Amino acid sequence: MTEEILQSPDESPESPDESSLLAGESGLLAASLRRAVIPVPLAWPMGVLILGILAGRYCPVPIDAWLAVALVGALAGAISLRSARYRTLTVAVLILAGLGVGAARFQLAYHTAETTDVSRFFGQGRSLATFRGRVVGVPQRVEPGDEFGYRPKAHLTFLVEADSLQSGGAWLSVSGLVRVRLDGPFATFRSGDRVELVGWMGRFSGPMNPGGYDAAAAAKQRGVALWCRVPLAQGATVLPAGRWDGVMRWFWRWRGSVRSQLTDVDDAQGGPLLGALVLGQRSDALASLNHTMRRAGIAHFLSISGLHLGVFLGFAYLLCRVMCLSPRRAAAVVLVLLGAYLLLAQPRAPLLRSAIMATALAGSVLLGRPHSTLNALCAAAMILLLVDPLQLYQPGFQLSFGIVAGLLLWHDRVRQLLFGRGDQLRGLRVDDPRRETWRRRAARASRHYFTQYISLSVTAYLIAAPLAAWHFGMFSPYAIGLTVLVFPLVVAVLVPGYVAMALAGVTPNLSGLFATVAARAASILAWGVECIASLPGLSLSVRPVSAGWVVLYYAALIAVLFARRRRWRRVGAGVLVAGFVVVTFLSQQPAGPPPGAQLHLLDVGAGQCVVLQTPDGSTWLLDAGTRSGFDVHERTLAPFLRERRLPYPSAAFVSHANTDHYSALPAMLAQGQCEGLYLGDYFRRTDDALDPANRLLDLARDRAVPLRRLRAGDVIPLDDQTAIEVLWPAPGRTDLTPNGTSLVLKITCAGKTVLLPGDLDAAGQRELLANPAALDADVLVLPHHGSWVATLPAFVEAVSPGVILVSSASDPKGPATAKPEVRTFYQTLRTRYRYHATAKDGWVQLTLTPGPIDIQTMHGNK
Repeated sequence: MTEEILQSPDESPESPDESSLLAGESGLLAASLRRAVIPVPLAWPMGVLILGILAGRYCPVPIDAWLAVALVGALAGAISLRSARYRTLTVAVLILAGLGVGAARFQLAYHTAETTDVSRFFGQGRSLATFRGRVVGVPQRVEPGDEFGYRPKAHLTFLVEADSLQSGGAWLSVSGLVRVRLDGPFATFRSGDRVELVGWMGRFSGPMNPGGYDAAAAAKQRGVALWCRVPLAQGATVLPAGRWDGVMRWFWRWRGSVRSQLTDVDDAQGGPLLGALVLGQRSDALASLNHTMRRAGIAHFLSISGLHLGVFLGFAYLLCRVMCLSPRRAAAVVLVLLGAYLLLAQPRAPLLRSAIMATALAGSVLLGRPHSTLNALCAAAMILLLVDPLQLYQPGFQLSFGIVAGLLLWHDRVRQLLFGRGDQLRGLRVDDPRRETWRRRAARASRHYFTQYISLSVTAYLIAAPLAAWHFGMFSPYAIGLTVLVFPLVVAVLVPGYVAMALAGVTPNLSGLFATVAARAASILAWGVECIASLPGLSLSVRPVSAGWVVLYYAALIAVLFARRRRWRRVGAGVLVAGFVVVTFLSQQPAGPPPGAQLHLLDVGAGQCVVLQTPDGSTWLLDAGTRSGFDVHERTLAPFLRERRLPYPSAAFVSHANTDHYSALPAMLAQGQCEGLYLGDYFRRTDDALDPANRLLDLARDRAVPLRRLRAGDVIPLDDQTAIEVLWPAPGRTDLTPNGTSLVLKITCAGKTVLLPGDLDAAGQRELLANPAALDADVLVLPHHGSWVATLPAFVEAVSPGVILVSSASDPKGPATAKPEVRTFYQTLRTRYRYHATAKDGWVQLTLTPGPIDIQTMHGNK
């Protein structure tokens, strides 16, 4: 009897009649599929809509053809639906109609724009323009963070819903969102203000480096048409309210006051973090925190999702039940609170998904009808995709819906695999009811909630890991444990935060008290995240993987979860897992050695970053920094190395002690991604404790990174075909400026030479011109980002290059007050040489072989 109880149906001995066994398995599988599909009637329409959106993007078919397919399919389905004999045909044509609808909706959203769209009035580049519109959301003051190197000035950012644009003295009606940056002294703006702005406007640009951030695609997915930079506060004016502006302004100010009640607390990170957790607001003050949480695999806590909304609505429902309201009345109160909350929070995909699901579930309680959570999830996906099909390609949408669907479908199976044996053994134990105490009941309840919590965290991690690897190139082995630890802190922030939000319009003082409590909890959470950043191996970098790799992962995961003790299931799961391991291994291999040395000049704005890959496959850095106010390692260098599958640099050469040539190195050294430093003999420690040079040297010492000092005459072999010769400066000089101490490096490989003079000034150029034969090179990177000095024409003539490269934020043309011959010189560079500037060409790659130098840029081969 005991053996019968312990033996599960899947552990029964195999029957010798294999055919009957397979038939039984097929019948059980069909029955389980019917049980899974019948309660979720919207699963098929949702799947067809998604396939249609994919077809609209990847199938080059005009939108008219897709509309015709949708119309014909709908008409045929309506006709065949009248007869039961044509049920199969009805299903087929309706699927065809759904595909047409999804494809047409995607192309309508992606390839078309309204005739009044403000982006229609702007081409490439930037233009000075004047426009009017209404401030949307809460303006945010962005303070320069404690970043390494040059830092941007403080500025104000906000979104404006444009309604008119000045053109030729007349005002044209327009529409569309514009992201505004206001420099200088700040005017006072509030949500709902109608403003007139004068500044530089333009379209967002695509990536300028392989693996770089695609600002144009991101803006399009968020519905933002243009950017605008207002350089002076006088360029922003608040307009008087119109006849119908009073109601809108009152609404926006009410919204802004409630938000400011939460975010305007005396705390550097507590307020912004509280606003992100409760209202979904994005703040540049959380950039570092967001980066750490993304590396740790817990960034989902920063976006409002089902977790946050579940805490809010569950807390509200519990209070209603405590107040003895019936379930229907409690559901009605929850719907009212949900509507008010949606007016305050940022309407992002995770929030809207959760809101639609909550509305469906609360509505079923009100109507007394049975409900299906999975069906509500499908309804939410369909509604959001019909409104904005571009969301399908956003990581937030995929993670939000994927995790929730996985929890609904697979959580029970994961829990059974983790704790099923223990639950089964405890179920066999017979307890004496007379010995039941509150401690035992509490222990049993605690054990239940703990196992549920762990299995939910594991399931969410298993679902999110491949999507994080695909979109962000990383995943964290600590994610499960950190999720378990961080969740209580998040709840400690959310509960008083929601109470403060509810009391903001009733009792502001009490609301402020709860907001302060929530902000203190948020500060503790921020402190904990900062501690997490020091964990070794917090995140593992992943080289680019394909969508097919993600699909194979999920197929292998499903097979493992449902691989019971049947031979064909175990074999299928093993094949899928083995295939996934092989594909993963192959996808993570570094790129093979190039045919010759490859030099990559990356676009970093006002700075310089050169990556050299030698014929043996190793990589070397020759300067890596910027003064354009962003983290060049995080945004440019690391994504480039990942996209090109290059190994971490063996060492970095730093030309001189200006951070626009080495601001990327501290992050690389901290993460162990650089094995050595080559510095000039003049790159020395100073008396200023805050000098970035001192910080770099201290970091190299703490990380035990070897240093080597370079001076004129040194030759550094990189492999058996490539070497770097130092031409400048000689040691012992006391008359050199900081730019004059720049290392002048000459790379030699396969009979080709590249000269990198750093920021060498006129005095250094003049001394090197004394020996012009040493300067001769096939490729020249213009000194000091192409800036004009009187010796530059002679220096270029002495080098006599065939290729000239420039790394700068703008294509150099000389000073505005320069003589005509200066402008003529820069024009001659573009016509006489193979000339490329990162400002217009983006990334530039040179392949050095015995034959002609092959040049490739971000915009094609040259």
